[in-house]
Amino acid sequence: MAHAASPDGETGGTPPVIAHVVPAHRDLVYDHLAGQMLLPVEVVLSDGSTAHSVLRVGPSRVELLSIQLGQAIDRRQKMLDDRVVAS
Repeated sequence: MAHAASPDGETGGTPPVIAHVVPAHRDLVYDHLAGQMLLPVEVVLSDGSTAHSVLRVGPSRVELLSIQLGQAIDRRQKMLDDRVVAS
């Protein structure tokens, strides 16, 4: 990720830092040669600009993420169910 110059051609100041990273609206890919899951992501910088990248996740992390995502989905569903009951 390169820091772009301002319209007057001056780069000055501090380059923007990463504000957050979000999954891109693209499918996951499994790289069987590297044994990794590739998750396309969008990197959002503090100045509002974005860059595209890929999060590489090894097999043991994929298993752990699968479990953690399942737990998060279950907690969200329970919260939604509790709201319906409370209504």
